[in-house]
Amino acid sequence: MNEPLLKITDKILHARKTSSKEIKQLYLCDDLPLFDLLWAANKIRGKFKTNKVELCSIVNAKSGNCSEDCKFCAQSIHHNTKIERYPLLDEQSILKAAKSARANSATCFGMVTSGKRIQKPKEISGICKAVKMIRTKIPSMKCSVSLGAIDKRSLSRLKEAGIKKIHHNLETSENYFPNVCTTHTYEERLKTLRAAKKLGIRLCSGGIFGLGESRTDRLDLAFTLRELDVDSVPLNFLHPVKGTALENSVPMAVSEILRTIAIFRLILPKKDIKVCGGRAVNLRSMQSMIFFAGANGMMIGNYLTQAGQDSKTDLKMIKDLGLRVTGGDDNAEIY
Repeated sequence: MNEPLLKITDKILHARKTSSKEIKQLYLCDDLPLFDLLWAANKIRGKFKTNKVELCSIVNAKSGNCSEDCKFCAQSIHHNTKIERYPLLDEQSILKAAKSARANSATCFGMVTSGKRIQKPKEISGICKAVKMIRTKIPSMKCSVSLGAIDKRSLSRLKEAGIKKIHHNLETSENYFPNVCTTHTYEERLKTLRAAKKLGIRLCSGGIFGLGESRTDRLDLAFTLRELDVDSVPLNFLHPVKGTALENSVPMAVSEILRTIAIFRLILPKKDIKVCGGRAVNLRSMQSMIFFAGANGMMIGNYLTQAGQDSKTDLKMIKDLGLRVTGGDDNAEIY
């Protein structure tokens, strides 16, 4: 077993902070056996997250016609993709999607809208109404929103409606971000997260990998998230969509995906780490390995514009591993 890895693992298990330098040495070392790193990540997951798995699900509440030029996104007007485009769903449709998510054992339901930000006051009002309906009809379901940039006033309205967590991915490192998007800045994303945190709203923020970024970029993202003290970290892996700027991207190797999940667990030992977009298409028969790599959650059901793996298959996988879904009891406290 790698001696530096053993020392770092012991430090993390005893709640002592690791430095970027010692983690970087591990992650950039090609000689470090993958299974040694997985052993460490799994041990840390077991220490801080036990055998519980949190499942989240989303609804594409407003689809397409996004003005931003994110190279991976099928919903951008800068790309020629064949996706369904529609305005904000009504509250009943969102509630129906939330009920379906809860039936599939999800305990966190995210309402996602395309575009840089919500600009119409009636749309924020509609989302707030949907949140209140979900809280009334499905009290065991946590609600989150992913609405792009959100101003302080809208954040306050969402919090009043019952939103306790917002989702807003940083996507990659600040250094690499201009290679991914040019129509808004990294600082704009940070501003939304900081404003939400200041209001006492929990943060869900992660990134997407396989965009051409380096391992150093992935480390920089992880340490930025640690500095922000986010609560939940969704890890997505590029599923190239025809018509986007990255449609011909070479997929990440499965071993590199697992190595990335594991290093995020070492950097963020007590946070919820969830594997989301691109899980099925990139990991295929190796999907169960995300938990050995340190993840303690995943997205279940469909993604924004792509179909996900059958929920029954996912739930059976979790059961077969001897893990337990968080909030399986409808009366369970999930905050």
